[in-house]
Amino acid sequence: MPHCLIEAAREVAELIAPEALLQLVHEQAAASGLFRSDEIKVRLSLHEHHCVGGEPGPFVHLIFYLLSGRSDEDKRALSRRIVRALVQHLPQVPAISLDMREMQRELFSNRRNCQDD
Repeated sequence: MPHCLIEAAREVAELIAPEALLQLVHEQAAASGLFRSDEIKVRLSLHEHHCVGGEPGPFVHLIFYLLSGRSDEDKRALSRRIVRALVQHLPQVPAISLDMREMQRELFSNRRNCQDD
């Protein structure tokens, strides 16, 4: 059920096809063993107006939402796995980062768990 939001400078799409970027992040999340592949959702927003350190420049930032219950070690390993893969595929992008965010399991709603009411 994880949701991964990728934000990137529009020029990143000239370095890697958007579909390939989505697939790369999906594959790394699936390979972590923390989720079923069919549960992982990845979205990409390309930004035309941005700056890095006060200047225009390429960046990739991910916000990775997952349900509570996983260890800090698992979350750290997932974060580093994804960032390492991005650095490997985008060596010319100096600003690559990932923010791991935990959602409270008991407060999360989706189509499946709302049908029980």
